[in-house]
Amino acid sequence: MQFTLPENWPLPDEYMLEIGRLSVNFSTMETGVNLAIGKLMGYEGVHDWRAAVVVAHLNFKQRVDMLETLCHELHDEFPQLAGYVKVLSDIKKAQIGRNRFLHQSLMFDEVTGKVSAISMSARGQMKPRIDAVSLKDIQRVSAETHLATLSLHHLLTGQKYPPIWEKKMQ
Repeated sequence: MQFTLPENWPLPDEYMLEIGRLSVNFSTMETGVNLAIGKLMGYEGVHDWRAAVVVAHLNFKQRVDMLETLCHELHDEFPQLAGYVKVLSDIKKAQIGRNRFLHQSLMFDEVTGKVSAISMSARGQMKPRIDAVSLKDIQRVSAETHLATLSLHHLLTGQKYPPIWEKKMQ
């Protein structure tokens, strides 16, 4: 099958770029959470198959809950884990932001030139929502996700890295 997707479909290309960036940043953070669980469970290898079996069928919220419990139980023994509450808070915030853009319908109105997120809640009563979405909104969540990933890495390894936008481009 050979085909060419049209430009600006299903959203303007600049939105598609930022949604792709957010998706990759979130996947990187998710991998970090998985690796952290394995290390805190005591497995030596970075990609120990036993840790992979434990997390393979857990949703992201369950993985974050597991990581939080491991940090809570181990922080007395490993003082470098003392900052785990802030790190986990940042990870949860990144998840909420990601869900807004990747778990809701995004629609482009050709007449107004605006992108909107459409969602529905049915807990107790129907609550439809339509919220405007800007490129800056998506970029902010992507940046927050990147920062949460760096914070998790620092928590576990003690190595601190600057965000990508502060690195000197070569």
